Amino acid sequence: MKKVLLSIVAAVFAVSSFAQDGGSGPKTPEQIATQKADKLKTELGLSDDQRSKIYAILLENTAKIQAIKAKYPNDKKAAKAEIRPLRQAADQSIKSILTPEQITKWEALKKAQKEKHKAEKESD
Repeated sequence: MKKVLLSIVAAVFAVSSFAQDGGSGPKTPEQIATQKADKLKTELGLSDDQRSKIYAILLENTAKIQAIKAKYPNDKKAAKAEIRPLRQAADQSIKSILTPEQITKWEALKKAQKEKHKAEKESD
């Protein structure tokens, strides 16, 4: 169950990190966290308080992930191994902020994102 959930979270973060607007170059952790927090606010009906807490989690997590990716520019396996626990911790922190109904919606959103990512990968 945890592996499935982790995979879904990883897919959501991976897909959203590739979605860049206008090709303006790499986004800052602040831009990424804002985009993800705003999307979750819309999709899950987050309160302003929930959104700000989730933004803080996403900002910290995104900065750490970008640092790890910079540390391993040519070794995706090593980067993934370091990123995985960060994503798990962020997932647990976000879950602690959400209501049970929001968690259900969030898991459905992650599942749909994972399926979309898988379909895109297969079409390549």
